[in-house]
Amino acid sequence: MAETSWQARGVVRGVADGAALVSQTALSFLGDLDIRSGRVVGRSSDLCGECVAGRVLVLPASRGSAGAWRFLYQLKMHDTHPAALILREMPDPSVTQGAILAEVPVVVAPEGTFWTNMRGGDILRVDGSSGRIERCQR
Repeated sequence: MAETSWQARGVVRGVADGAALVSQTALSFLGDLDIRSGRVVGRSSDLCGECVAGRVLVLPASRGSAGAWRFLYQLKMHDTHPAALILREMPDPSVTQGAILAEVPVVVAPEGTFWTNMRGGDILRVDGSSGRIERCQR
């Protein structure tokens, strides 16, 4: 039977849930996302055309720049922000700062089985305080 919960390292506090949007490529909040729609517009992303609004964004990494925090915060202002972020590795400091300001929970380095058991569309609850990820019943 597939696992329904995993432990990760909490980075940004908060609890959120949503359908998983899973990428195999890193994403930049500066340039890869349209702030008003929440759509991925960066052609280097395998999520190009998808909408991050209200989704749990599952990424191997973030591609950052010093201004990424403003874009993540602006996504929040337009209500097009992801519900939470799950990454393999620590996000760059600007993404972390933006997640704090936008109140988007972030966890990193979930247990190994997470990456093999996770499917796009799975409903996840992410607790950035405890680092806990739970797959919810549909």
